[in-house]
Amino acid sequence: MSTMDLKLTPDEYLKLIELAYLGEWMINAHHDPEYQDDPATRIVQRLLAAGPPPGASRDEETGGYYLDTEWMDRLYDTYILDYDDHVFWDELTERLASRDLARERGVSAEDIDRDADLSELRPLEERYREELEEHGIDRLGISSY
Repeated sequence: MSTMDLKLTPDEYLKLIELAYLGEWMINAHHDPEYQDDPATRIVQRLLAAGPPPGASRDEETGGYYLDTEWMDRLYDTYILDYDDHVFWDELTERLASRDLARERGVSAEDIDRDADLSELRPLEERYREELEEHGIDRLGISSY
């Protein structure tokens, strides 16, 4: 196996650790431990082991490295919350629009092809986007069928 030498400034190294941590988090955070992407975890460990930066510590029992709570909280507050918020609202508008278009057509939502049906989905999505921006989820409800 060949290796690669990479020269980074200390600030670039810290940013690379953050990027790797956020990528590994995105891959693994929503999975149970038995379904973790181990290669992603190993890469983060190798980066941290290469020169543990301030704010990273080593677990004496496992030998693994971890980011201290303050660093993880900052990454969570700065990137993960914002990402989750955007994904939630985007997914909600897209799914509601797909559901409505499917109902109009008398088909299931799985039969809606986002690419093929985009011109019909956009106005529905915009209607939901405006509603959600103005009222959040306050006016959403579940009606009986």
